[in-house]
Amino acid sequence: MKIRKFIAEDFSYSKSGEIRKLRSLDNDKSIRVLSSFILLISVILLFQNLFLPDTQTVPNLQFLYGMCFGSSALISGFMLAILALKDLQGKKLSHFTTVSYVIALTMTTTSTTLVDFSHITDYSAYCFGLLMLPLFIRASLFTYTFIVLLNFSWFVIGFVYVLGNEFNLPTVTPIIAFSIASLGGAISVESARLKGNILQLQLEESNRNLKELSHKDSLTGLFNRRHLMESLHTLLSASRRYDFPLSVLLLDLDHFKKANDSLGHQAGDKLLASIGRLLSGLVRDCDVAARYGGEEFCVVLSNTNREGARFVAERIRTRIENETFDDIPWKITVSIGVATRETDESSEDFLKAADLKLYESKAAGRNRVSA
Repeated sequence: MKIRKFIAEDFSYSKSGEIRKLRSLDNDKSIRVLSSFILLISVILLFQNLFLPDTQTVPNLQFLYGMCFGSSALISGFMLAILALKDLQGKKLSHFTTVSYVIALTMTTTSTTLVDFSHITDYSAYCFGLLMLPLFIRASLFTYTFIVLLNFSWFVIGFVYVLGNEFNLPTVTPIIAFSIASLGGAISVESARLKGNILQLQLEESNRNLKELSHKDSLTGLFNRRHLMESLHTLLSASRRYDFPLSVLLLDLDHFKKANDSLGHQAGDKLLASIGRLLSGLVRDCDVAARYGGEEFCVVLSNTNREGARFVAERIRTRIENETFDDIPWKITVSIGVATRETDESSEDFLKAADLKLYESKAAGRNRVSA
């Protein structure tokens, strides 16, 4: 039942871009370790085969072992070269390259087992090749199964047609057992890795949500005052350094208290949420729209001079005036104050200048823009 559940989950996760990305990152690290160790082991075995051979009893045996060990060393060295080239290009190892390398490597260990069987009965190379598979590569169960079946088939073909032996269960049974053990190890190890990945993704998602909540106003969906002040400080510094215009709009809903007193606070909250959605759609992605406090809103317009800021403010004022809000039986209007950076003023001074212009709009009869 658990295996069936794992197969269903594995099939689902194989389609997940996030899981594939994490598997790719893990493979990029583990293949470096695997290639380095296999290269070292292969070179040691190759030198032992060349200078301290123990294969005098069978003709060409030393040559065959040399071919197997040399192939492993060559494949691993080539993979390390590919990894170094990818690092220079700032790219990650592709899944196809990873699987191809592991197939070539396991086929080499299976070939070494066939060479062993030409003079002794030794399963160690085959066991090493398949049991290291789930430890060093992350892939879907389908990929694991394909590699195991490929190596099993190659052993049977080599044993029967290359070595000229008869197919018999006593010889093949350990191969079947090692293959099943490899798949069992793959299921166990990958299942644990997947659980870790899911927890990691959930943690990252929670952190993103917490970060967003710490910078967002829950009622309007706009940024909160804390984020506004941080962004304004950053944009002011950049505006002074690179000499581009920066403007601020300070908005205040006219007679908002009337909505709260006449219709209740729920209607007032609903109105504020609607204003927040309107503002989000009326500013650019590079601008910062925030709830300043109560029924006041603030918009920071990057790379916008006084004339451009006045135009944006007038567009916002007109849109709100012409909008029909649910549960509000009268026209909603807004007064706006506009300020543009002129000196090396602080964030507080900048907002104070916009606030003075907002006061002018209120004093002049509301529902207007002052810049």
